Amino acid sequence: MAFFPSVVTVQDNWVFTHIAWDELDFPAMNGVEHPTKRGEYWRMYVDLDAPNAGPNSWNFLRPSFLKNGWTVVEDAKPDVSTGVLHYTQKGKDSWLKIDITGPRVEMLMIDVIPVPATLTLKLPAATPEEIDPEKDDFPYLAPIPGASEKSGKTDPDPFWISPKEGPAELIASGSLRRAYRYPNGMSNVMFLTVYKPALIKAGWEILNESSGGDAVLLTRYTKNGRDIWAYLHNDGDGTTIDVADLGATDLSAGLKKSCHVALYGVLFDFNKATLQPASDPVLEKVADILSKDPALKVEVQGHTDNVGGDAYNQTLSEARARAVMDWLVKRGVAAGRLTAKGYGKTKPVADNDSDEGRAKNRRVEIANLSCTATQSN
Repeated sequence: MAFFPSVVTVQDNWVFTHIAWDELDFPAMNGVEHPTKRGEYWRMYVDLDAPNAGPNSWNFLRPSFLKNGWTVVEDAKPDVSTGVLHYTQKGKDSWLKIDITGPRVEMLMIDVIPVPATLTLKLPAATPEEIDPEKDDFPYLAPIPGASEKSGKTDPDPFWISPKEGPAELIASGSLRRAYRYPNGMSNVMFLTVYKPALIKAGWEILNESSGGDAVLLTRYTKNGRDIWAYLHNDGDGTTIDVADLGATDLSAGLKKSCHVALYGVLFDFNKATLQPASDPVLEKVADILSKDPALKVEVQGHTDNVGGDAYNQTLSEARARAVMDWLVKRGVAAGRLTAKGYGKTKPVADNDSDEGRAKNRRVEIANLSCTATQSN
């Protein structure tokens, strides 16, 4: 920042924040709206000497910037504590907003440049990849270039999604996590600007996006026989990627081993038996299991948590089991190979005193009723 004036002579007590790429909003200036500027970002705090504090701070600083080639876009005034300057020399396009807040002056600067990193994501393979999260990046969800610190683990905590209505839903009983840090930080703006188009281009569906103190992307990949859910999370200190690969779960093996298997990821509208389209990839796997074993007959079982009365839960569980059965019949499974039964809240698999337990209990299962206790061991 050689073009930046040496106002450190005012006071050598500076506090710097530097981010590789972020955005800065400007107010309307002289009646003209100015778009958000994006680029290399600095935040600087300067404690001025007491004689120069308050309304005189702008007049004290202004000449130093003009001498170094800046132009004034908006002057700070007694009733307007913000001044704006612009620098367009030596191939630079830089904007500076100075907020006068008494003896402490806040300077926010953007050096306008394109996003300094791009990302091209590989497509998930047709067969689930073997991933050691302590050592391996996800082959289909790489970090943004420049990551300097990496770590990972198998996370036993449930993988949740939050519907627009109703409680959080359990998608998987665990996930794999990779975490990254970047030498110059990672702003929410850069995180979303780089990841979002890369995900869309690679065929991922963006299910939810938020940006406040943190930035979060919930995304899902359902092509080529895969069913992968992922949370990408940026908190300013670093980014994490949590992946639940439902396509790697062998429902057929679970059915043979235990005689029944829970179909987490089968989602319904809140308090209804209306299947959501997000359920299709899981149910496609069930249809595939049945098509590969023409002798197999299953009972589709509906289960609820303990919220609500017995009669209500019984009716809801029956309707949801029937909805799944109807879905399978429409996909070509013979109706004679399927039965549907609701169990209400009578067969919990977890404690109903917690959100996690209730989410585990709200489920659809398929069961092979001809499976014996000996075969399930």
